[in-house]
Amino acid sequence: MTVFDWLSLSVGLYVVNIFVQAAFANRRYDPKTLLGNRDDFEPDDVHLGRARRAQANLTEAMIIFTPLALGAESMGKGDGLAAIGGAVFFVSRVAYLVIYVAGVPTLRSIVWATGMIGAGLVFWVVAPFN
Repeated sequence: MTVFDWLSLSVGLYVVNIFVQAAFANRRYDPKTLLGNRDDFEPDDVHLGRARRAQANLTEAMIIFTPLALGAESMGKGDGLAAIGGAVFFVSRVAYLVIYVAGVPTLRSIVWATGMIGAGLVFWVVAPFN
């Protein structure tokens, strides 16, 4: 697999993240509230709040990872170290979602850092000094 394959899987994970968040929202709020203008929402419950924060964090991570992966592919360097970085990023992000929603704080931070290391490996491949 190349880094582009891992990027594609990460986009799929992004969609899964949206559905996880929606599932918790459907448990928390009645359909009338969810279909309304959402001006007077009650506070999120703990799992919905965590799912929302995990989604926001994945958005931030994808902003970093996507151009790196596309850059590596466009340079013809999508395999090797870039692919390893993509795999580390993707697997870490899957674990991050589960760990974040479950509420495991220290491990969550370690997994987040591991994902950033994966993105860093791809950066190393595309960096102008390399």
